[in-house]
This record gives sequence, C-alpha cells and structure tokens, in this order.
Amino acid sequence: MRIDKAKISEETKAKIVQMLNDAEDKSQAIMEAMEMIASEVNQELVNRIVEEARTVGSAALPQLSENEKKFFQRLKMGAKQSVTADQIDIIPVETVDKTLADIRTEYPILGLINFAPANVKHWLTGSKSGGALWGSLTAALSDSAELSATITGLNIEVSKLYAYCVIPKAIRDLEIGYVEKYFRAILAEAMYDGIAAGYINGDGKVAPVGILRKVGQTESDGTHSAKTVVSTLLGFSPLQMAPVLTALSNGGKRPVRDLHVIANPSDVYGYINPALYGDSVVGGYVQKSFMPLTVIEEPNIAAGKAAITMPGYFTMGFSGMKVEEYKETKALDDADLLIAKVYGNGRADDDNTAFIFNPQNLVPYITKVEEVSNP
Repeated sequence: MRIDKAKISEETKAKIVQMLNDAEDKSQAIMEAMEMIASEVNQELVNRIVEEARTVGSAALPQLSENEKKFFQRLKMGAKQSVTADQIDIIPVETVDKTLADIRTEYPILGLINFAPANVKHWLTGSKSGGALWGSLTAALSDSAELSATITGLNIEVSKLYAYCVIPKAIRDLEIGYVEKYFRAILAEAMYDGIAAGYINGDGKVAPVGILRKVGQTESDGTHSAKTVVSTLLGFSPLQMAPVLTALSNGGKRPVRDLHVIANPSDVYGYINPALYGDSVVGGYVQKSFMPLTVIEEPNIAAGKAAITMPGYFTMGFSGMKVEEYKETKALDDADLLIAKVYGNGRADDDNTAFIFNPQNLVPYITKVEEVSNP
C-alpha cells in the first residue's frame, strides 16, 4: 500500500504519535496506526464508492460468480465474523484475474509480463529457436527443421506477497458488488507495487528473480546475483544500440521488436528524454532513435539503473491467494485490518531478456545544423 503523506492530516499524525508514545504493546499500536492511516488515505475512494452506491445503485455493478458472492458476503460481515483462526477465506480466482487485468491496463510495466492463470501451481516457461523447412510430401524429415527449446518449470508456490487491506464499515454496509469494487481497488494498488518490485529487482530467494538479476547465478546467501550495469551506452543510434539488440536477440535466436525502456522518473526526465528526443523539422520534438522506444517511468527501479527489454519474456504467477484477519491487533470500531496473502513466483526466460545500463551516461541529442553559403 502506497502512503501519500499529504493525505494524512496533522490531527491524525498527532494521534498516532501520542498513541505510540503511550502504548505498552508497541506492535499492536503500530498496527492500529496503520489502520488509521489506511482509512484516511483511502477516504477519497470510500467517499466515491459510497456516493456511487447512493446515486447509481446496483444497475452499474458487474455480475459476480457464486464463488465471489459467497466470499464478499462473508467479507461484508466483517473480519470478526468472516475469518477465524480455523478458517481462511480464499480470494476467488475470478477476482484475482480481474484485478490483474485492471492493473495491466493501468500500469504499462505490467504489460511486459506473462501472467500464468490464477491458482496454477506449476507453469512452464522457456525460449525456442529453429524454424520450418519446405520440402516434398515424401521427403524425409530434416534434423535442421526440428525446434530446439529450453523449457524450465516455474514453481509458483515459492514466495509470498502480502498486502494490508482495510475494509471500512462504510463500505461493508453497501451491497456486495461495491464491497468487491473497493476490495479490488485496494488489492490492485498493493499488487502493482509488489509485482513491479518483484519484476524489477526480486532477489529470487523470497521473491521472483527480477530482470536486474541473473537467472542462473546465486550468491552465498541464496539471492540471485545482480547483473552488470553497462556504462558504455551513450545514445540510441543504430551503432550505439547494436550491443543492446545483439544481447536481446539471445545470440540471434529471436527477433528484437517492441522495445521498452524502464527507468526511474528522475532519470527519464534528466537523461533519457534529452538523449531520445530532438527538434522536428516542422516544429516540436520527435524521437531520434532508429527504432521506436516506449519509455516507462517506474519508481521501483533505482536511479542510475535502467533496463531495455521486450514484452513476453518474463512469466509470473500466483496461487492460493488468501485473506485473513491480522490477529496481532484488535480491529477498530469502524474498520477491520485484513491481510491478503498470495504464493507466487516469476522469472525471465533467460538473462538476455533485459539489457541493464546506466542512463546517466547518455549524451543529449543535438540537432545537426548545416550552414549553406551562396558562392
């Protein structure tokens, strides 16, 4: 859950400080503070959904499966009634799939990832090379026509992704369709943060193997080794991009197309845009790369590192998404603190699916000016 400090009032901040100072059980006080913060930060979302329920009613609500209806009816009753120490509610597969579809549309970086269907425990990922050959109907099969492939099994139930979800009473009092709408909005934000962080720099030990890390090389602590950050990429001309495209082709085994540059927003504004854009003859600015590049601003990648990659060569999946009450603290009167927990994993097909470089070494593009004189 991302916290916008500007949305937290000074009164709430003062209450939290006082509560933490007076508390004998610091862990419980911290969790209660999280509930207060989450409720206030999401107040705009709460107000919007409550107003929509008042003015629109159930006409605009999507159809829910029987599985979803049962889950959100229990959630609507409140954590105390819907979740006990002996019962863990499974978030419906349909809800997970729809949430992933929502965030893939809203956040471009997630469009680079192949998502295995929800609740699949094992998935195959790999790359292939080779092609088809023409021949007569009676000709013997040629060995050169066989497709060679590197197939790897991805065990999805390896790491756990947690998200804190506060369900205010104002939402629980609405129809279950609006409870589902609120829940998915909170879940989407949390899942985006977790997925983006895992995709970029997951350590491979308690998270996916991120694109900044090597798939097949680990350190003594079990985390995957960091890739070398190339410092020699200075621009986006054919000659400058040659090492990038060669690497992404994985030794010539796949074509390179639909390139995306992922970088911290500060590096996009300070280095990538000045190197990528130049004056247009007819006015304004145009990309000066010989291949189209889609730039993605992503706070989850640190300044000084950027990745050039293509969609479709990183697989991620989730299984057994559950929700339970946080048992270490008492729920507030107007909200329950829930934890959504999901098993998941992810990795790239190979180490060449992303080229890692330092964007701060890029040279700004300078428009060439030719002086023509009359003889």
